[in-house]
Amino acid sequence: MIYILLAMLFYTCAIILGAVASRNANTNLVAAISNIISAIIPVSVIIPILNKKLFTNSKYGVVMSVLTGIAIALFTMALTKSYSTNKVAIVAPVVFGGAIFLSSLLSYFFFKEKISFIQGVGLALLGLGLIFIIYARSTGR
Repeated sequence: MIYILLAMLFYTCAIILGAVASRNANTNLVAAISNIISAIIPVSVIIPILNKKLFTNSKYGVVMSVLTGIAIALFTMALTKSYSTNKVAIVAPVVFGGAIFLSSLLSYFFFKEKISFIQGVGLALLGLGLIFIIYARSTGR
């Protein structure tokens, strides 16, 4: 649970810092710098334990990691542009709430993960909240 909470806190910091950066520099430059820094830190951790066996036993995982990196790069570019043209109070709930909603549904279908009744209610409320936010943004209310 501690890592979940740390991830939440670090991601919140990244949202606020990314919004400030995107409003004060070119959004693609912000995306590039963010991705470079976020790549350097994990690489510096893995280098001491890197060996050929690590790659051989996890080829599929390495390929999926490359695809993940592409998705994160595109996500960061879209996110920084969103921060520069919209309010954080609109971008964050739609992007991250939407990601929670979609990834939960996709995990149900692809990974056969179970969603309890209470979790389903929470996802339904999240979906409803997203609809309200998108409607309010599109109508100016």
